[in-house]
Amino acid sequence: MNLKENKTLFKVYSVLQFLCGLIAIYFSFLISPFASDFYDNCFIHFGLGGESSFYFLALLFLVSSILCLKFKVVMASNYFISFDIVFSISAFFLLGPYIGTSIAVITTIVDIIARMIKLKGKVKDLLFQLFDNLGNRLLRFSAILITANLVNYYKLGTTLDLRNHFLTGLLFFIPYFIVNNLFYLPGEILKGNRVKQFFIDTFKIDLSHTLLTFILALYLYIVSLRLSLFFTVLTLLMILGSIYLIAVIKRAHIELRKRIEGLEILTTVSEAASSGLDLLPMVETFARKLCESLNADGIGVVFCQPYSTTLNAVQVEGEKSRTMQLPEEEKRYQYDSLPLSEPSHKLGNSLYEFLQPLETAPFMIPPSSYGIPLIYRGEPIGGVVVYSWNKERDFSSREDLLFDCTHALVVGMENCFLHLQAIEDPLTGLFNRSYFLYRVREELSYSTRHSSDFALLMMDLDDFKVVNDHLGHQMGDEVLKRIGELLRTTLRKEDVPARYGGDEFIILLIDCDENNAYEKANKIRQMISLKALPKEKSQGLNLGCSISLISSKKLSFDRDIFSIIKKLDTALYKAKAEGKNGVVKVTD
Repeated sequence: MNLKENKTLFKVYSVLQFLCGLIAIYFSFLISPFASDFYDNCFIHFGLGGESSFYFLALLFLVSSILCLKFKVVMASNYFISFDIVFSISAFFLLGPYIGTSIAVITTIVDIIARMIKLKGKVKDLLFQLFDNLGNRLLRFSAILITANLVNYYKLGTTLDLRNHFLTGLLFFIPYFIVNNLFYLPGEILKGNRVKQFFIDTFKIDLSHTLLTFILALYLYIVSLRLSLFFTVLTLLMILGSIYLIAVIKRAHIELRKRIEGLEILTTVSEAASSGLDLLPMVETFARKLCESLNADGIGVVFCQPYSTTLNAVQVEGEKSRTMQLPEEEKRYQYDSLPLSEPSHKLGNSLYEFLQPLETAPFMIPPSSYGIPLIYRGEPIGGVVVYSWNKERDFSSREDLLFDCTHALVVGMENCFLHLQAIEDPLTGLFNRSYFLYRVREELSYSTRHSSDFALLMMDLDDFKVVNDHLGHQMGDEVLKRIGELLRTTLRKEDVPARYGGDEFIILLIDCDENNAYEKANKIRQMISLKALPKEKSQGLNLGCSISLISSKKLSFDRDIFSIIKKLDTALYKAKAEGKNGVVKVTD
């Protein structure tokens, strides 16, 4: 079932719940002697002082209930508990079910109207939220009224002492609590919220707060019943003050929890951002940790390395992930149009479209996404998108945390950039000569111990000087960059391609015998002939390459790197002498 169908069903359920509430409260009043005879049996009997005091208390309870809307206790899940119901329940027992239920209904309507004024674009949705809330409250009060009749509550005011008023009153808490959560559960499911989290919130948070609501309501009821009007007003003000303090303390507690949680998340992702010097795996680890910490459906990271035109993308969705180096000519325009100036939902949507998602078509943008730019030395080099298919998730509320996390990522990326500068050729993006020689030494040692195969290829472009002379050095550099990209995309991740100098390249093929190495060499030669120099820019020139090959099986006991490279060099000259654009094996 999709989100649109769920939304429609929630609206239908809200209306049905409201109708059920109206029917339940109507029949409860109709059959309840407690409701029909309340004024005669309770108001005059308890001596509240006449109609003026009665209506004064009703108005006072209503105003206090509305004031309580300002003191909502917000939970970590962004749901809130409102103690306005304290005065409705107290009025229910003291002034009668009609008055108590009316105060609850009026307060709910005032609350929804205030939210409609504040959130003008959500008036229609809030109207159904009104049906949902009203229906639930009517069902709750009808449950109290039915329970009151079952225990013959209307006689208890004159026959039981203070202690029993509390015990009897708390008896009503059970059906009230059950009905409240039972009828809210279907709505929560239809809104896409997790059932498990709903029950955790119900028994961990709502249970204690609802019990406190009943205790405060019964306390106000008993004070009003046994003491003067003055003490009733005084008690009411004390309860209002207490509710205000509870709201402030709860807000401070949640803020503190968020800060602690934020620090824990920041620590986790900072560790991930410093987990290694291999750039894309490090970014993937960071994205996975951030996704888990924020309970998001996915994280995407898009960036361009400084002093490089290569676009990189990392995306994590649940257990799945991917890392990519994107073709510049296809994606550069889209990357340059990303709104990287500041964090926004627009940036989140643009980054999501750029990524071409793992599981969904590009046009299906998640209802909740937020983008944060990656700032390196004062300039944007990319962005991070956090997204969820639950529209209730608002990642913009955690903007400060996301800023801190992306800053930690940039620090980790800078370490990788510095490492790459030490081992990478800046023009082609391939490894440089010194790093290549270091890796060959490692492989020679490993191959000796484990008798594993490897092969070395040395490649030199044929007539590259002609390209520079006729098409310019800028086109020559473009050809070298294209060769670097072709080698990165063609070779395996474990292979080590490097620029040896000028237009000369050298490649270490891990776990590769001579026959496979020869096939790969020919594939590289053909690919460079076809793609290294674009036909539309070649002006009739052709570009080929000569390749020499040596297998570890032909090295015997020769473990001197420069001796091996000299053999490759000699074979390379032989390939050029035999007509260029060919592959020659080192035989001895």
